Amino acid sequence: MTAKIDLLTLQLFVAIVEEQSIAKAAEKKNIAASAVSRRISDIEDLFQVELLHRHSKGIEPTPAGFALLEHARIILGNLSKLETELTGYKQGKRGLIRVCANKSAILEALADELSLFLERHPLVHIDIEEDLSPAIVRAVMENRADIGIFGGNIDGQDLELLPYRSDSLVALVTRDHPLAGRDSVRFRELVDFDFVSLEKGSSIETLCVRAAAALGQHLKVRIRVSSFDALFRVIDAKMGVGVVPLEIVRDRYGIDSLVTVPLDESWARRELVMGVRDYNSLPPVTKLLVDHLRVHDDARLASSNVSDRLTVVRSRG
Repeated sequence: MTAKIDLLTLQLFVAIVEEQSIAKAAEKKNIAASAVSRRISDIEDLFQVELLHRHSKGIEPTPAGFALLEHARIILGNLSKLETELTGYKQGKRGLIRVCANKSAILEALADELSLFLERHPLVHIDIEEDLSPAIVRAVMENRADIGIFGGNIDGQDLELLPYRSDSLVALVTRDHPLAGRDSVRFRELVDFDFVSLEKGSSIETLCVRAAAALGQHLKVRIRVSSFDALFRVIDAKMGVGVVPLEIVRDRYGIDSLVTVPLDESWARRELVMGVRDYNSLPPVTKLLVDHLRVHDDARLASSNVSDRLTVVRSRG
């Protein structure tokens, strides 16, 4: 029976009550008054109830009519909200974006850039997951992430790669280390020392392993850690040297016993890239984020009112 109560009939009934006249409601909706009257009569016949009480001053709902009016307004209000939301998805104003990024990207700038994006697009939600670069590529390939951000030295397979930003890799040593006072250091001088490395397969470790192999040597990894904080602590304990992005060390406090030495290697200027399955096929809201990140906006916002829309799904380390 509910199939006979369509949206137009609900709109007409609300208009009749608001205008207190079938004729005025018909004029408002540009429909013949007889057609409007017929629709209301059909509902009354269907449910065997009277919906409208006609008197000298106009029309008012019966108790059954008030029930219909309440539900009609709820249904039409929900429909209006639905239309607004769907339009928001089409225009790129609303949506959920899944981002998978490596440690360096998140610590260097990504968190601030996403915060700024959420300030500009208050109806967007972002889920961010931290992982190793090879796993990030797989996540995007398998449609478990919409955007992947990882080291440009990692094979992006069949992903469409877009520029994100670059960082500078430096040697990290204790202040009393033999290399600490140098203006710069070649990797062949660094490779003789024990290394403290991030997880196997990380973008930075892959670069160091390849550089050591090019010198005919193996990287002497003494200990692996899952975070930069742990790496700093272990190097501070004089268990080895490390290679880290300068941009991460620059904003760290409480590591005064450590110093950075620029790496005199072409690969020390590292590119971070964004990987997507197909840029042209991305939803509008995801394109907006990709374009936002490509601008390299330097603003740094830490707004509390976006924290509930930026969700860390899983963090390795």
